[in-house]
Amino acid sequence: MANTQAITYVRIAEVLTGLGMITADKACGVLEEAVSYATGPIDRRHEVAGALESFGVAVSIHSEDVDFADEHYDWLLDEAAALTGGKVTVSDYRFEKSYPDDEDCGLGTMHFKRNGEPLSFGIEQESNDYLDMGAARQAIEALSPDDDPRDFRCVEQEGPHLDDDFMVLATAEQREGLLRHLGITFEPTLG
Repeated sequence: MANTQAITYVRIAEVLTGLGMITADKACGVLEEAVSYATGPIDRRHEVAGALESFGVAVSIHSEDVDFADEHYDWLLDEAAALTGGKVTVSDYRFEKSYPDDEDCGLGTMHFKRNGEPLSFGIEQESNDYLDMGAARQAIEALSPDDDPRDFRCVEQEGPHLDDDFMVLATAEQREGLLRHLGITFEPTLG
């Protein structure tokens, strides 16, 4: 049976707490910060996914201009690793540009260590102002913790336009709960 309850920040806090994704203290803290809009309805799945980031269970891969994408990947990986509660660390990040003398070039390879193990991902974005969404998504998926039922999955986009990608760290059961209670669906992993 489909859930017909309005989706608000308050409802999202209830669902995330009930699914064991956040503590009651975390829910209260976010709701205190969102007091002016906590009970307003959220209509688009993209906005619901954005709220998940506010509750600390998701990270967004920006589809708009980020300026210096080669540097932004480092920040993005650190944000995603932080969601694992220390189970995954990222170190030694570097971006090797295909054309080092071209500041605007976005082509190259992202290198970093995940828990000490080297990883690299090819970046195929022509401009250094925009992220290679697919490569960023693959890199974040690679940060899923070992010996933990949680993994990073991308929230499925809705409609004809592309928004930010939201990567949620959750178990299969938690993803099922997010679908049942909030209508959020997930894409299969790229890897």
